Amino acid sequence: MSTKTSILCDRLKTGYVDESGDPGTKGSNCLVLTYICLDERKKLSKLFKKTKEALMRTKKGQIWLNRNGGEIKFNSFPDQHVLLKTLEELAKLKLEIMFRAFKKEGKTIHPLEKNRLLHDLLLESSANRTQLPKKIIVDKDYFQNKKIACLAVWGYVEETYPDGKGTNMAYQFGLIDEEEYNKDPSHFDLVISIKHENSKNNLGLQAADLVCGAIFQEIEHGDTTYTDLIKKYTSIRGGIIKPVI
Repeated sequence: MSTKTSILCDRLKTGYVDESGDPGTKGSNCLVLTYICLDERKKLSKLFKKTKEALMRTKKGQIWLNRNGGEIKFNSFPDQHVLLKTLEELAKLKLEIMFRAFKKEGKTIHPLEKNRLLHDLLLESSANRTQLPKKIIVDKDYFQNKKIACLAVWGYVEETYPDGKGTNMAYQFGLIDEEEYNKDPSHFDLVISIKHENSKNNLGLQAADLVCGAIFQEIEHGDTTYTDLIKKYTSIRGGIIKPVI
């Protein structure tokens, strides 16, 4: 028996989380939560520079960029050709994509449901023995509680079956705020820090917005134009789940 977690983190990788749609009874029919992880941020910077240069060649693109403060967003993107080219080049990067979507069916999605994307990411990683990023960045508006400091695992126990042909893992996990974490950091077996940033200042969050927007188009409108393009180069893991709160 071991009490040391075998869930590992890659310190060089950073995850990004964004959402498309809205949680209220009106507006969109669904809410899409998307996580991406990439380790080629220099290439991402060059890609978005090219995207902005292409948009600046037209007056429509210039106006859109100025209105958004230079931020690249899926919503109302002014040039379909440039958008598709950007998504294609983005998908060619070493990109990991996972999403969870809620069909609202006339009901409000509880804010705590947005935690499930990160919980499911942790569960999937532990089951498949894949590495998680050491840090996850979320848009400043993703969580209502801006004091959330990390996704943590504690009480980890791993047992080998008597026949030696497998292991059983048991642990608790949750989103922990700064105050709780600072009480006893040694209590936690694994900590993935969560940073709250403005998407205007973070290219990774802008990339997550593009991917999330593509997935939203498929689920909300049945338009697979964008997701089919992404899937040519990388997989998209996820599906529609039912709210539990």
